[in-house]
Amino acid sequence: MNDALSDPLAEIRREIDRIDEAMHLLLMERGAVIDRLVEIKRTSETGSAFRPAREADMMRRLAARHQGRLPLATAEHLWRTIIATFTHVQAPFTLHVEQGAQALEMHDLARFHVGFDVPLEGHGTAGRVIEAVRGSTGDLGLVRIDASPAAAWWDGLGGDGPQVMARLPFFPGPRRPVPLDAFVIARPLGSAAASEITLWSATSEGEAEFGNDVEVLASVTRNGLCNRLLAVPGDRPPAPQARALGGYAAPFTR
Repeated sequence: MNDALSDPLAEIRREIDRIDEAMHLLLMERGAVIDRLVEIKRTSETGSAFRPAREADMMRRLAARHQGRLPLATAEHLWRTIIATFTHVQAPFTLHVEQGAQALEMHDLARFHVGFDVPLEGHGTAGRVIEAVRGSTGDLGLVRIDASPAAAWWDGLGGDGPQVMARLPFFPGPRRPVPLDAFVIARPLGSAAASEITLWSATSEGEAEFGNDVEVLASVTRNGLCNRLLAVPGDRPPAPQARALGGYAAPFTR
């Protein structure tokens, strides 16, 4: 009986070894392509290699073809580690992470999305994350989405300075590895940015009404004025004096 089982098991193990080798060879081939890309970019482009619109497209294609026993979250982690690592190879960057009361969860969220080759730097507040990104060439920031923050940290966003460029998680749901919502902050990325959903700051006295499609993500009231952080599908301002803070790809839904 053991002899009868040994041959099928050995064949399966050989098949696994073949697949593992093929994946490794493809990763090295991808690295060679990135080397060519780096050579081209040295003469045509500087700054961040972060491409949130392209990443969102890649993640949607990943989810569309995914099937079988491997959890989607595991596939996402593997792909994001590959993407972030090769992005770091093209243009080295640091990910500045807001810590505070949920420092461990934010660290886990960061490592899930960028792996272990990208350096992390912790900051006590979202405002300090924004300032670190502002003072860099191509660094990224990660800040929590908190409905009732201590301060309107988003006042530091917009214009020619840091902006929201992505929202996490991209695959929402009960099985996500880290139960936190966060924004990725970067300096303006031009055509590389994603803006299916735009982010706005709007200030008013007391209550205010917005369209049904407007999501109020956070609000801070000081001296009778309420400063709200708003997400809107498309690029329509949610209020006359609203200030644009960036945008991101719409989270994936099946």
